[in-house]
Order: sequence, then C-alpha cells, then structure tokens
Amino acid sequence: MLAHNVLAALKSTPAKAFTFSTIGRFAAIGRRAGTLTILKVQILGFFAWLWRSIYLSKLPRFEKKLRVALDWTLDLLFSQDFVQFVTFHAPTISRAEEEGSPRQFPAAAGRYSSGSGKR
Repeated sequence: MLAHNVLAALKSTPAKAFTFSTIGRFAAIGRRAGTLTILKVQILGFFAWLWRSIYLSKLPRFEKKLRVALDWTLDLLFSQDFVQFVTFHAPTISRAEEEGSPRQFPAAAGRYSSGSGKR
C-alpha cells in the first residue's frame, strides 16, 4: 500500500485510501480480570484475562517473552507492590542571596547571621 501510494504521488495519480480493520480488542484490567472482544463477541473476566497468553506468544524475542512471563508469574504470587517515593527539595535562593549575602541552610543556620557573614 505504501509503495503504491509513493509511486502514485511521483506519477501524480490518485493514491489508494488506507483502511484499518481489526478482528478484536483486549485489555487486562487489574487482578485476573480483563475484557476481550473478538469478531463482535465480548468476553469479560478471568477467561478474557487468560487471553493475554496470545500476546506473550507474539513478543519478538525469547528474552522479552521470558521477562514478561516472569513478571506475570510474580504478579500472581505476590499480592501488591509497595513503593515509597522519597522526595528531596532543593534549597531556594532569594534575591538577597543572589546579591551576595550568605545562604541559610537548615544545618548551617546557627553558624551565620542574617546578613553580616560569619560570627
């Protein structure tokens, strides 16, 4: 289709319109649940969730298939994945600090006065 349309553009002839059609749709939803539509037939729940093994067979390399299968197996064995994010905030710089007065970091607050340098 692409090659035909490129040649058509070079020859200034009409191009063929692209049309896409699929035989179905799949979505894994949470734990052991999914939705699957194949040829206008809808399947919900566990059996739809099992359909994802078809996607596993279509992955490009063995290493990728192994990684995905291992991830799915671990997902079955362990209930939840708890992650804690720790955020650190950088100290802000005020205009007075940009003009030359010393910075006031929490750990160094006792070592500097507000504008006269070291004590």
